[in-house]
Amino acid sequence: MLQGRRVLIVEDEALLAIELSDIVEGSHGHVVGPFRTNRDALRLLDTETVDAAILDLNLADGEATPTAERLAAAGVPVLVCTAGTLPRAMKLQWPDIPIHRKPVKAERLVDTLRDLCAQA
Repeated sequence: MLQGRRVLIVEDEALLAIELSDIVEGSHGHVVGPFRTNRDALRLLDTETVDAAILDLNLADGEATPTAERLAAAGVPVLVCTAGTLPRAMKLQWPDIPIHRKPVKAERLVDTLRDLCAQA
């Protein structure tokens, strides 16, 4: 369970954002967002902290790299949910970043988030 953990969701597809939010809330986590763009996620990170993040790779304003970089610099664990593949630059920068393919499996997603939070 994600008891009280603040999980940032950055996903530009509304139905997927709702699904991810439901999964986090169903595991007793607190959803921060969801946000559709790097700009909005970064604005939030200027003023608030989160325990973990779920990022889509391709957002409404481009690749999620700026948000991933900010989270990594702050020591916030990141889980990537994508239908595509991790860009080469991201693979090199974060070789161990967990990736879940869409459509996501709720139990597996929660297990990964719980493990990431425990390691942080």
